[in-house]
Amino acid sequence: MAVRAVRGAVQLERDEAGHMHERVEELLTAVLTRNGLTADDLISIWFTATPDLHSDFPAAAARRIGIADVPLLCAQELDVAGAMPRVVRLLAH
Repeated sequence: MAVRAVRGAVQLERDEAGHMHERVEELLTAVLTRNGLTADDLISIWFTATPDLHSDFPAAAARRIGIADVPLLCAQELDVAGAMPRVVRLLAH
């Protein structure tokens, strides 16, 4: 069986848990839909967030839309000067 990965990113307007959930849910749904995937196809998802986001874990949004049996991991992006602020990225396998 071949293993593939898909990625995506979203920029948040503000660091607020409810807003993060909405935007990450939209991102994850769009990535799965555009790639013809369901939760049963997933091995794992890595989420990263820029250092200015700390209101919640991006993975909490995945759990809220029913992705319950997939290992999820959150990490912080490098704090690089001039980088785009308030960004959540995902890499799904």
